[in-house]
Amino acid sequence: MATTKLLPGQRGPADHAMRERIVDAAHAMFRSQGFARTSVAEIAADLDVAPTYLYKFFQSKTAIGEAVCASILDAIDEALWAVARSHAEPSRKLTQLFRTLLKQSVGMFFAERKLHDMVAHSLEQNWSSIGRHQQQLRAVVAYIFDEGVVTGAFDQALDRDEAIEALFWGLHPFAHPRVLEQSIDQDLEARAGVIGRYCVRALRPAASIKVTD
Repeated sequence: MATTKLLPGQRGPADHAMRERIVDAAHAMFRSQGFARTSVAEIAADLDVAPTYLYKFFQSKTAIGEAVCASILDAIDEALWAVARSHAEPSRKLTQLFRTLLKQSVGMFFAERKLHDMVAHSLEQNWSSIGRHQQQLRAVVAYIFDEGVVTGAFDQALDRDEAIEALFWGLHPFAHPRVLEQSIDQDLEARAGVIGRYCVRALRPAASIKVTD
């Protein structure tokens, strides 16, 4: 996936067809044999170019990995923004956000085990693509919270920063591949529903009606 903003370790023009080709080829190889077992030389061979040519766009294999990780997480972010910008009322958006994040994370991280391992590694190494994903998650939460305050669905007296931070950490277990891995045998969908409804009740004005799905 091409991006107009370069991640750390990327070089050359922000928009370039070859950068997208490199990311696509690396994505396919990381999926089939894993990040650790894939070399820059193998990616270059797949593209029929010299390894030195890849270094015109990426400083290292880690930089390529960050770009692939970003493309995976961008797809999750797009699904979350679709919920935030839907025509549903804010309370329903918030409960749906928990379910959507869980569905997207499980689908992305566990359908492809080797990609799961790469994203987990990126968290442990604090890759910039993870920080960007967390920023997007906070932005989505802020969007829904602000809309809820304006429409009266959420209490206007609440501290905005505190509410956004609480919601972000409430969503965290459904976004972290290692946490999901440890609890994958549990009924995570039911848990997401419970926490989502609880968060809505915590945000609503005191005289609000009962929360429904």
